[in-house]
Amino acid sequence: MVTDANDGQPLSGVNIIVKGTTTGTSTGVDGSYELAAPSAEDTLVVSFIGYVQQEIPINGRNAIDISLQSDIEQLEDVVVVGYGTQERQQVTGSISSVDSDEFISGDVSNPTELIQGKVPGLIVSRAGGNPNASPTLRLRGISSFGNNEPLVVVDGIIGASMDNIDPNDIESIDVLKDASAAAIYGTRGGSGVIAITTKKGQAGQTNVSYKGSISMTGVENTLDVLSADQFRQLGEDTGVEISDFGANTDWFDEITQNSYTQIHNLSVSGGTESTTYRVSGNFRDNQGLLRTTGFQQRSGRLNFKHYALDDKLALTFDLSATSRNQEDGFNNAFQYAVTFNPTAPVKAEGFENTGGYREIDAFDVYNPVAILETAENIREMRNINAAVKADYSFDDLLPGLTASAFYSLQTYDGSQNVFYARTNKITGGATTSALGRGLAERRANKSNTEQFDLTLNYTAEALEDLSIEALAGYSHISSEFEETFVGGGDFISDAVEFHNLNFAQDFDNGLGDINSFKNDNRLIAGFGRINLNWDDTYFLNGTVRREGSTRFGVNNKWGTFWSSGAGIELTNLVEVDFLDRMRLRGSYGVTGQDAPFDGISKLRFGPTGNFFVGGDFVQSFGPVSNPNPDLKWEETKEYNIGVDFALLDERLTGTVEYYQKNTEDLIFEIEVPVPPNLYPTSWLNIGEIQSKGVDVSLGYDVIRGSDALWNTGFTFSTSDILLKQFESDVPRYLANVGSPGQNNTQMIRVREGEPLGQIWGPKFAEIGEDGVWRFLSSEGELIESSEVSREDEAVIGNGIPDFTLAWTNSVNYKNWDLSVFFRGVYGHDLVNSVRVFFENPTNISTYNVTTSALDLTELESDPAYSSFHVEDASYLRFENLSVGYNVPMPEESLVNRLRLSVSGRNLFTLTGYDGIDPSVRWEDTADGNNPLSIGIERRDQWYTARSFTFAVNIDF
Repeated sequence: MVTDANDGQPLSGVNIIVKGTTTGTSTGVDGSYELAAPSAEDTLVVSFIGYVQQEIPINGRNAIDISLQSDIEQLEDVVVVGYGTQERQQVTGSISSVDSDEFISGDVSNPTELIQGKVPGLIVSRAGGNPNASPTLRLRGISSFGNNEPLVVVDGIIGASMDNIDPNDIESIDVLKDASAAAIYGTRGGSGVIAITTKKGQAGQTNVSYKGSISMTGVENTLDVLSADQFRQLGEDTGVEISDFGANTDWFDEITQNSYTQIHNLSVSGGTESTTYRVSGNFRDNQGLLRTTGFQQRSGRLNFKHYALDDKLALTFDLSATSRNQEDGFNNAFQYAVTFNPTAPVKAEGFENTGGYREIDAFDVYNPVAILETAENIREMRNINAAVKADYSFDDLLPGLTASAFYSLQTYDGSQNVFYARTNKITGGATTSALGRGLAERRANKSNTEQFDLTLNYTAEALEDLSIEALAGYSHISSEFEETFVGGGDFISDAVEFHNLNFAQDFDNGLGDINSFKNDNRLIAGFGRINLNWDDTYFLNGTVRREGSTRFGVNNKWGTFWSSGAGIELTNLVEVDFLDRMRLRGSYGVTGQDAPFDGISKLRFGPTGNFFVGGDFVQSFGPVSNPNPDLKWEETKEYNIGVDFALLDERLTGTVEYYQKNTEDLIFEIEVPVPPNLYPTSWLNIGEIQSKGVDVSLGYDVIRGSDALWNTGFTFSTSDILLKQFESDVPRYLANVGSPGQNNTQMIRVREGEPLGQIWGPKFAEIGEDGVWRFLSSEGELIESSEVSREDEAVIGNGIPDFTLAWTNSVNYKNWDLSVFFRGVYGHDLVNSVRVFFENPTNISTYNVTTSALDLTELESDPAYSSFHVEDASYLRFENLSVGYNVPMPEESLVNRLRLSVSGRNLFTLTGYDGIDPSVRWEDTADGNNPLSIGIERRDQWYTARSFTFAVNIDF
């Protein structure tokens, strides 16, 4: 038998010859072969496209099973581009590809985590261990004041949801990084494109595959806060009067759990030369570290392809469906686990109005266990994607001409239900002596997106050495989204929770919230692409897309996006002994960014509240946006220069790229005068961002043998982001520190002509011998907190990293395989919000504090936010370790392949940062997910998680 070393699949059509002779054969559809060798001392030469050729001595054996390793270089010969594929040597833009055997292993819940650290220039950041949170993606920095997430394309479905694809169903991921590669996607390619290809069936023997795993997850890092004994001792040492309730409670332990995740995937694939199929089912049960969090997810996928009409017509049908039930819990339990008195018990007598939970009558102090156990926060989500494609070859009419028609439908139905019992103090009603009001919220939303594409593809040999590939197409995408929200409180009973809002008396008193809306938008485009290849040495390509969006102003509905690129294979011109290939390439492209929401360019009216007149509540109605008929797309212009090389008989391979991109006409909401405007803010095209940097990817085969393989890989990227133009040179300040006491203190400054990501504030100087905090004035003099003015503040950090790197090692020895992966992010700072509020030892009269407060016992004045709380968050993380073993199976076994593996994720982190997680914060949730508020770790940050996974793969 001849099989694939990675998945155990039998390989048909493999060439096997006796070395030095013409005696040979090829494998059948089941991977089997028979060969009469002239001598027992001969050697077999085994070769197959896409796999590493092997020479195997017979050594007198009568049966030899052969396992072929994938040839990474050959696998990368074809990459996914917009509306098709292309030979890698012809690519002039920037595209990185990651195959399934290179994916991160272990407890992975989101597809983008599979390529974390694998693609230079792409940062996949998910601070903390929340299983319900999606990672934040940034590809080559920041391109917009709005959406900076790359466009996701799954098997041709543009804008597909990551939530509707299971990581086990993915074959490869291609990342289109520059404007040249992404220009064919027009107004949605400005932040790059992630193209996902799912696994398909192969002609031949039917294969049944099961993959299952169980993961155990624990807390990798928490904050160090005072224990009950330390709390009491600090009270004695400082003379601060504390409340000692006699208990010893570890609030972190009370709200967290050792969580478990189980994943099961069953797939059946196979087919004939005319019909192939693959069907899979997935189940995931993922518990969160925080009690009352986690999800259960069931999904299925069908990929079907059929050839008809003498193979001129190819019909492809893809269907996927996902059902997910999710418990979101309440993240603020983490914050109050830091601050709640450690001498207080979880429950105590005399607290019937709070459900028996021990509460404290103080501002912003809540029992974290009560937060979780007297409330619910649950979601239900249903995704269905369906796509059908027909390809027809018109070779009889014009050789090389193919027409394609593609249709897809994406549907989503979701709901969120939140309930706070009357015993829940955090809703503002319940105290230790009064009955609470309770609160319930119900939100339902659904969306659907239809996509229809028509394309013509033409390939031809124009001259003896010149080949041409041309693409022309039309695309129509229409989307609808609607939502209904109802929320109210003052419940007469908790018995029905959120299931019967008639129990809430707010609606009778005019206090309930009711809202609903429905939006729709359309994108229409015509596009074309041409690729020229001269003798596999010189390459030219160009792309153009003319696109219109209903979201833009009436004067700017349409935009034109284009790109061009060139490449040259130098080794075809100059022969160098140690150089196997070296390709220089350069490209320039223009992409766009669609407006952030529907109706943004129109004058809109809506409810603006209500007032009480004559015994009745009367609804008020007024403008909610100003018109802007000139609103247009954001436009990203980017050039990319790269070199791809291979040395030492393809042992050392690599890519080095330099890019610079400028995004102009950024869409931003600014304040405007009323009158003449009807509404105090307007969305305008204003500002320009410049991002530039270097991406490097290297790979080296340290060992290359029949029994052993060792490949080591390295990625490196830099990022420099500048706000070249803004509304004016007057700085804008963002992201308030928060309460108590610092609601009007901003931490982020944005200013024209300066780098993005600036963390702003007073410059800490010292804590004097008198225990008073002092800061540096703009003149370099020592001043106290009350004397600090805006002129005395300065840039005290930057939340954007200088560079990122990753190092991976893949080792195969006979039936064993090992993968080791490290990832580092350097040069970024974080505001440690916990230290801002909870590092003051005098606070123990009300709050618990961090153990670092033990070094500040001589304070005589309350600390305020400053550079004292901004830390270097550079880190190196042991991201992934995996060990696997392919169990040898007897010849007559029903099992073709059995693989056992153990892996660990987030094993340890080396950092000087004292907070929870040093990962980059690209957005601040407390600032409305503002992408300009970078570098803040808030007080409700999830703890980081460390997981260990045992997995089994079985193929029949």
